[in-house]
Amino acid sequence: MYINNCKWCKKEIVVDKQCLFALHISNCDYNPNKIKRIENYKKLYKGKQKVERKTLKQNCPKCEKEFEIKLTDSEFRRNKYKKYCSTTCGNSRTMTNELKSKISKSCKNSEKVKIANRIITEGRKKRKRESKKKNGIKFTCLHCGEYGYDYRYNKDRKYHNKCWKKISGGIRKGSSRGKCGWYKGYWCDSSYELGYLIYCLEHNIKIERNKRGYEYNYKGKKHLFYPDFRVNGDLVEIKNFRSKLTDIKLKSVNEKIDIFYKDTINQYLVYVINKYGKDFINLYEKTTQKSSS
Repeated sequence: MYINNCKWCKKEIVVDKQCLFALHISNCDYNPNKIKRIENYKKLYKGKQKVERKTLKQNCPKCEKEFEIKLTDSEFRRNKYKKYCSTTCGNSRTMTNELKSKISKSCKNSEKVKIANRIITEGRKKRKRESKKKNGIKFTCLHCGEYGYDYRYNKDRKYHNKCWKKISGGIRKGSSRGKCGWYKGYWCDSSYELGYLIYCLEHNIKIERNKRGYEYNYKGKKHLFYPDFRVNGDLVEIKNFRSKLTDIKLKSVNEKIDIFYKDTINQYLVYVINKYGKDFINLYEKTTQKSSS
């Protein structure tokens, strides 16, 4: 309890704390300063009287740039005014590489981060499993016998990607730019090959498709070169024109090989054109068939 007499109203004031007694004195109705204070507040709020502000020049502690600020005496006394020239300088922090590495290690090794990463990975795996069952087309791999899902809606898929890489390779029929097709059980990739094949078959020359590949390097990668035919045991390659790539392919062959370009294959084409006409490519069979030739 705090008991004291007011110097303005001469009454005995009983309060719990001394600060409440001081509050009574400042707001006492007999206090002459109260009326002046209220009038000054009214002038400030109505804009009739403005608080005086002084200009202060100071240097930014971050970039050492000089700038000016306007502040009142109370702000200067309470040390509540702008210290930096901008928010970028005020919010920036200088961090060393050691501090950055410590922060990154503590974040990576924290249990919260590990739990969050575990939840994210488990959620991704779960969504993948659900999407496989909902959106993919189910098929049975002919190589390993296990089930798989195709997301491109290919109903004729027969192998997994890994299984196909194991068993794929060799001659790819139809990969050339020429007019290809089957003729009497033989596959031809161009009209030149068809004309040469017809000539050999009609002159009882032993001919068969070559199935052996020869390894060569081109642009730092390994490839396989498959010559077109075997005629009387010797290899035969038919090309439209000569190029550097064909020379590299021919060097990889370690046995005898005959190559026919456009000029040398012309004698066989003349025979076929005279007998079947220029549209001899119509001799290709319409239905595809498999053969060991």
